[in-house]
Amino acid sequence: MPLGGKNDDPAPLEAAMPAAAASAEAPALTPEEEQAAEEVEIQASAVAASTKASAEPAKGAAVGAFALRPYAAGQSWTRVVDLEMDVKMGPGGALSMRMVSHQEARFEVLAATNGTLDKVVIEYPIDRSTMTVMGNEQKEPDDLQGKRYVVTYAQGKPDVRGAGGGAPPKKELDSVQDDAREPLEMALALKELAQLSAKGRGDFSTAGAISLAGGEDDDTKIGSAKASLRQLMPAGPSGGARSALIELAYQLTNDVGDDLDIIAQLKGTLVVTDAPARYLSVSLQGPLELRPTDNSGMDGAGTTKVSISYKY
Repeated sequence: MPLGGKNDDPAPLEAAMPAAAASAEAPALTPEEEQAAEEVEIQASAVAASTKASAEPAKGAAVGAFALRPYAAGQSWTRVVDLEMDVKMGPGGALSMRMVSHQEARFEVLAATNGTLDKVVIEYPIDRSTMTVMGNEQKEPDDLQGKRYVVTYAQGKPDVRGAGGGAPPKKELDSVQDDAREPLEMALALKELAQLSAKGRGDFSTAGAISLAGGEDDDTKIGSAKASLRQLMPAGPSGGARSALIELAYQLTNDVGDDLDIIAQLKGTLVVTDAPARYLSVSLQGPLELRPTDNSGMDGAGTTKVSISYKY
């Protein structure tokens, strides 16, 4: 799934549902990461202020386009995803399940031409999952943990290979292809943000809102997408970069195998920091439904929450 989700094998879902990952202990900040911590403070201020934000830019925030940095060899960043899902399935919601995942993915640009991606390597230092069914917790297989993939882009489409040059198993391939599209979609969304930030406010196009969600694929369709630039925040008192607060709303349908659809209604925010423009954090949550297509009676309903942060 986009938004940092994973395409899981439907077999565990039939038995109880796939799993996702237990949080790892956060390492202590290095001196190089202290600036990132300041940006997180900016994010917190932006989110707190969003409850009072009007359509007008924040007082004192400089209005001007967020500059998109073209991709170049040597660029790298790490994306951290935490996902939680609580669901009750079956007649009367008799079967309760909780899914938790923690994943860290490191992206590095190996080659780019005139700002366009040619080759990227994606590594997964952490990819951990747990599933709790009726109070019984179990660890799920870590399909991506410790693995490295090389992605080449031909006419804007990612071709994913394992570290040895071979094609990965389908389950891995589906997940890595979703991640490989993300840098392309980020560039499209940030170009549109540059136009909106020059005005200080405004709604993204539907295509821009879909890009902010990571785009569509064969398994995940976006029924509705809305994104609005709500506020420009000035730099924090200790300096750093200004930021943009974007409100998000999506209706997503994920086809899990041939006999189950997951429909989620998600709302939340994205914080983008400037100089250059880059994602800082995403927070989304909302209700979801599980709809089997085989008349098994294992319908389900629940809630999901996803938090994504980026380190540069």
